Amino acid sequence: MRHAACHFSITALTRGKTAGAVARAAYIGRCRLHDERTGQTFSYSRRGGLLVEGTVNWVTGIERLWNESERAETRSNARVAREIKVSIPAELPLDEMRRLVHGFCCNLKDRYGLAVQWAIHAPRFHDTADGRDIERRYRAGTIDQEEYLKILADPERTNLNFHAHILKSVREKDRDTGCFGEKIHSLDRGPGRSSEFRDMRGEWEVRTNAALQRAGSDARVDLRSNQKMAAAGDAPEGLIAQPHVGPVASNGAAPFYPRRVKARIEVQQHNADRWMTWEQRRALERERARLEASERIAAQREAARKAEAAAEKRRIAEAKTEREAQEAAQEAVHFTSPRGGYEEIIAMAQRGMTMEMLPGEDLEIDPETYQYEGSTTPFQKAIKVKRRAPVRQRTRSR
Repeated sequence: MRHAACHFSITALTRGKTAGAVARAAYIGRCRLHDERTGQTFSYSRRGGLLVEGTVNWVTGIERLWNESERAETRSNARVAREIKVSIPAELPLDEMRRLVHGFCCNLKDRYGLAVQWAIHAPRFHDTADGRDIERRYRAGTIDQEEYLKILADPERTNLNFHAHILKSVREKDRDTGCFGEKIHSLDRGPGRSSEFRDMRGEWEVRTNAALQRAGSDARVDLRSNQKMAAAGDAPEGLIAQPHVGPVASNGAAPFYPRRVKARIEVQQHNADRWMTWEQRRALERERARLEASERIAAQREAARKAEAAAEKRRIAEAKTEREAQEAAQEAVHFTSPRGGYEEIIAMAQRGMTMEMLPGEDLEIDPETYQYEGSTTPFQKAIKVKRRAPVRQRTRSR
């Protein structure tokens, strides 16, 4: 079963088109950061939803990290960072989510030498007022983390969209100096043209599926497109990509929000119908294949049984002595005589008569579905044993 948390996207933060790496880091970390290049200060401290955060390959704070990253770029249209957004299965415990994201970031550090900032954000509440109240109570300490996480995992109150933001540098960090060195040009060709991006998606997919297996879930993440899955026979034809409804639609363009939500629900229903029909058809095809295989196996076993019976019959008929014929009749298991005598079996074999068991005594069965309903004990009925009462000795009276 394909898991719903199958989102993995990579975007570049380009100078002149975005607010910059420092601004994005402040949003991801829900904190206040100062951009030394522009002189601006960005604060997201009052915005909730931060569950856990951390850095990999950097120990002197995220403000210095991204100011150093901005300082290393001199062009007006330079790429200063890249952000990976991933969905996290809601059934994973928070510690398992942290382990998943941190392990993935460590892989980026080991493979490319990047400096990485990561954070796991909570899902969005259906009711904005309810979400603000829960965040206020959680910050005040009136509800503990366990209760807070239980509320976030309630589909009646949130959209279950646990997700992570991974902000990574575009240059390799020098191990000796701690400064940024050469730019990794293999990551400049874009998500659709670079094998590096495909490797990142594959790494995340493997790690997420391993986490789902540890959690006891049967669902698995598959980051292939609908067309590729359908071409491989792993998904139905005609699936439609779901339109994204994000904060821009819900906040910056409020009149368009209901229409986008309605379109998303219609696409989800369409895809759900496609999946249900496809799975039902596959189940019927598997059942038909099972029945055909069962009939083929039963026919093969019946042919083998008849061949063994014919061989036993020839052995009895071709016996040279009475003793050999009697031994062959004793070893025969595929036929019997009406009265159970060896002499009659030998006579029937010599005359070429049919020697298979009578109807009702030898039933053809399906070896895959047959269930023996008889007793497993050697006796069908209990044997009653009569015991004599002990004889008491009479004492003579004197």
